[in-house]
Amino acid sequence: MGKTLDVTILGSGTSTGVPVIGCSCQVCKSTNPKNKRSRSSILIHHRPSDQVILVDTSPDMRMQLLRENVSRVDHILYTHTHADHLHGFDDLRALFFHMKRPIHCWAKPEDIVDIKTKFSYAFKKTNYTGAIPQVILHEITEQKFYLNSLEVECIKLPHGAMESLAFKIGKFAYATDFKSFSSKDKDMWKGRVSHMIASSATKKPHPSHSCLAETLSLFKELKVEKSFITHMSHDFNQDEEKELVPENVFLSFDGLSFSL
Repeated sequence: MGKTLDVTILGSGTSTGVPVIGCSCQVCKSTNPKNKRSRSSILIHHRPSDQVILVDTSPDMRMQLLRENVSRVDHILYTHTHADHLHGFDDLRALFFHMKRPIHCWAKPEDIVDIKTKFSYAFKKTNYTGAIPQVILHEITEQKFYLNSLEVECIKLPHGAMESLAFKIGKFAYATDFKSFSSKDKDMWKGRVSHMIASSATKKPHPSHSCLAETLSLFKELKVEKSFITHMSHDFNQDEEKELVPENVFLSFDGLSFSL
């Protein structure tokens, strides 16, 4: 069977991005372009249906889409509504200028409320006369939902006081901003994921994020063939990749792409 998904990592950094403002650590001062991390997001192209799927609208979305020459997005999947995953929302206006049709946005019910609150001008009749993002909001209320005929599976994961959604399309999975997978969640995806991108904000344990050891353990338990670490802080130096992760795991970087 031929390859059906093209995945591009638009951003691979934590909420601060890397380099961090005011920081003079080795990673923040690095000249390695792979250590320059914008806020986390990915782009998926499903070849059979020719659908372009964006996961999250980071504050860096404009430059990410320009860098990858993206002029069309059919669907947006939201993991959660923290600022580093949502606040590029207003820049969706420019996609409408080109596409002339709204984008379908998918999120948990509570996250849709949050989107409508934070960007109220896009959903309420006001005196604002400028262009607004043109979107159609869809609530994710089931473990499986469909982008036309394309099946998407999701799992709710703990992330501090809120929950983040992990998504699986075919044998590809994406999980960011989570503390852990429950045993039930792991059993659900074990052996069913060949490629996975998952977050590790820090090397040391963190109260609301999976750390490096926890994410590596997750990859192993799910029996993932090829794995990528994302949402990395300046703890992670690309120059030390071989020392940090096993052979089938990679530190992601902005612009990295693969197909499966």
